[in-house]
Amino acid sequence: MIKMGLFTAPEPGTSFGVQAPIIQINQYPLWGEYVALALYFTEIAGMLMAIIGLMEVTGKYKAFNRRASVAAFIASILALLFFDIDLGRPTAAILAPAEAFFYFAFSWMARGIIFVGGLLLFSFLYMVISLLDVKNRWARGVIAILGVFAGIFSTTYSGFELASTTGIPFWNNGGLPALYLADGVFAASGLGYLIALVGKNEEVMRARVTLTKVLFYSSIAILATWFLFLANVNYLNVFNQVAYEYLLSQVTFYIDIGLSVLTLIISGIGYMSITRFLMFGMRQKAPESAIGQMPVMDLPTVIKYVVVVAAIFALVAGFLARADVLFAGQYAYQLSPMTPFQSVSNQPIPIGSFGWRS
Repeated sequence: MIKMGLFTAPEPGTSFGVQAPIIQINQYPLWGEYVALALYFTEIAGMLMAIIGLMEVTGKYKAFNRRASVAAFIASILALLFFDIDLGRPTAAILAPAEAFFYFAFSWMARGIIFVGGLLLFSFLYMVISLLDVKNRWARGVIAILGVFAGIFSTTYSGFELASTTGIPFWNNGGLPALYLADGVFAASGLGYLIALVGKNEEVMRARVTLTKVLFYSSIAILATWFLFLANVNYLNVFNQVAYEYLLSQVTFYIDIGLSVLTLIISGIGYMSITRFLMFGMRQKAPESAIGQMPVMDLPTVIKYVVVVAAIFALVAGFLARADVLFAGQYAYQLSPMTPFQSVSNQPIPIGSFGWRS
C-alpha cells in the first residue's frame, strides 16, 4: 500500500479504495505480457539483423549468416504475432504501415510501425538471398545495410516512444533508448552465439569468436545503461519515486542484473581465452612456426560450452530488462491521480488531479 494523503492506494488490479468518478481514469487498458514479448522479439530480430548485416559487409561469415537470417525473420514474425494478439484486430496491424506514413512526423508509434515493417521486409529479403546463395555482392550488401538500419531503428524506437509518453513520467528518461539499444545487442548476441555453436568450418568458428566478444562488450553496456537510466529518474515527481521503489522491490529486477553480471564474467573469461591473455594479463607468445596467415582460432572446447550458459542468461535478462521498465511505469500510472496531495518520504507534494499528465 502506498500512502497518499488521507487515503491509501490499492495494489493495481484490485478494486479501488475510493470509488469516485475522478479516479476512473486509472482503469484504462494497460500493456501486458504480449506487448513485452512483442518488444522483446523486435529487439531480437532487429539487432540480430544488424549484426548479420555488418557481418555480410566483411564477407567472412557467410555460413553463419545463412542460419542467422532464418532466426531473424522468425523473430520478426513472432514480434508481429504478439502485437496482433495484443491488438486483437489482425486487420488493423496489416493496414497500420500504410496509415503510419501519414503520421510519421508526429508519432513515435507511427515511426515504430514503419521501422518494424521495414525490418520484416529486409529480414525476409536477406533470408531469401542467403538461402538461395545469391552471388551478387552489391545486392547482398545493399539489402544487408538496409537491414542494419531497420534493425537499429526497430530496436530503439520503443525507447524513444516510451521516453516521450507524457502520461507515465517514469518513462520520460533520456537513458531509456540507450538501455533498450544495449539490451537488444545483448540478447541478440546471445542468440547469435547459440546459432553459431554447431559447426567446424572457419566462418562459423569466426562467428563464435566474434559473438563472444560482442556478448562481453554488450554485457558491460547493459549494466552501464541500467545505471544511466536509474541515475536519471526524476524523484521530484511522486510517481517516479513510486515506480522506482516498485522496480527495486521486484525479484525479476535482481534476476536481470544478476544474470547480466554473470554473463559479463563468463563472456569475459571467453574473451581472455580468445585474446590469449593469461589471468594476470601476460600475453602468450605466438607460435614461432606460424608462417603466413594464421588460421582462425576457435574457443577452447570447455570455454565454448560454458559461454552457452552466458548466452542463455543474456536471452533471459534481455526480456526482463524491457518488461521491468514497462511494468514499473504502469504500476505508478495505476496509482496516479488518487488525491490532490500525495505524501512521499514525509514530504507532501501537490500534484492536482490531472495536472501531471499532458
